[in-house]
Amino acid sequence: MGLLSLLPRSRFRVRLTHAATEKQPQIDKRAFSEYIKEKCPTLADPDKAFYFPSWLLPHGDMQTIYLYTQHYKPAGCPVNYERQIFEFSDGGKAAMDWAFPRKSIAPDAPLIILIPGIAGTSFDYYARSFIHSIMQDNCACQVVVVHSRGCNGVDLKTPKAFHGGMTSDLREFVKYVSKETPNAPLFGLGFSLGANILTKYIGEESSSCKFFAAASVCNPYDIDKTVEEMCRPTLKNRYLYAAALTRSLVSLFADNEKVIMAGNADLDPARIMESRNINEFNEAYTAKVFGYSSVKELNSSGSCVYRIKDVRIPMLFLNALDDPMCCQETVPYNEIENNPNLILAYTRYGGHLAFFEGMMLSAWLPRQLSSFVRAMVESQQKTCQQDDAIAAKSVGINSCKNLDGLDVAM
Repeated sequence: MGLLSLLPRSRFRVRLTHAATEKQPQIDKRAFSEYIKEKCPTLADPDKAFYFPSWLLPHGDMQTIYLYTQHYKPAGCPVNYERQIFEFSDGGKAAMDWAFPRKSIAPDAPLIILIPGIAGTSFDYYARSFIHSIMQDNCACQVVVVHSRGCNGVDLKTPKAFHGGMTSDLREFVKYVSKETPNAPLFGLGFSLGANILTKYIGEESSSCKFFAAASVCNPYDIDKTVEEMCRPTLKNRYLYAAALTRSLVSLFADNEKVIMAGNADLDPARIMESRNINEFNEAYTAKVFGYSSVKELNSSGSCVYRIKDVRIPMLFLNALDDPMCCQETVPYNEIENNPNLILAYTRYGGHLAFFEGMMLSAWLPRQLSSFVRAMVESQQKTCQQDDAIAAKSVGINSCKNLDGLDVAM
């Protein structure tokens, strides 16, 4: 670990924030946090939960930059997706990439709906490494990666693309898969901006949410503060993070300019193409197209932090304090602690969606996520079996269809 080995071991412990155990929902006759401590010891047991960053990548910037060199490199964790083009109610289209052939998975197997980061794709390393970990863990789950409009090879069909708080498309995805696989319990998994969208959606749905559990990774929480930080005129922002994100948004506009301008004649294409940061792009395009009076209104209304109090399912949040893209000041410790259905796990190191360790730069993150998924799936299946037994005794039918079973706090 190089110089990191000189630091006290406690510095690398995974820290947890959650409500008092007596307020938490009971899962398998234990408080949520106690259940996760037992089932996911390397994530939640204080004696076993540590993240030691590779000494080759000792801080968040290096971790994050290395992660982005691994995108579109299938070596080590190849995934052969089965693509489906989904059509929204307004005629827009987006890609749904199924990790495993749909006919090969049992119709009642848990279905993980994975939402990537801004303009992210199913080929991003964090998505592939998680799916690969699920495969290695022999967790009998299906995984579908749902994309934003205009991403991963699917051109825009409507003038509107997406924004950081847009939950309407996710709502249509969930409605569709619930209808197509009515017996499959649904698990939500979001990364970066996808984590914000997922959390906001779950909060909006509240007690009507169709997910039985969910996980959020490197969530920005407060988009307004996050974008403000990324628009500061620092060298990192100018040449790395904000610049890369702005380029991806500008490229999306350039690739779909004809469709976008057909429905938005008042837009200024030159101004959009000349955007130097995310705020400038949102001011020139996103806020106008989606009917917001200002960029601040767009960002504030899209932030999931205001919906955390309404989440009614067991949910894990995972963040690194040295994340260079989602600053630690936006992590809502109090809001999470005040909602008994939530657990926040955070590390001192790890960067943005990276969390590489050891000489071989192996991925720590997907192992923690797959262990959490397995723990929640086991609980859900056990609850279903208990419900079936009760139903069989009372009316002689199998009652377990989807997610009704986890005793969550209201």
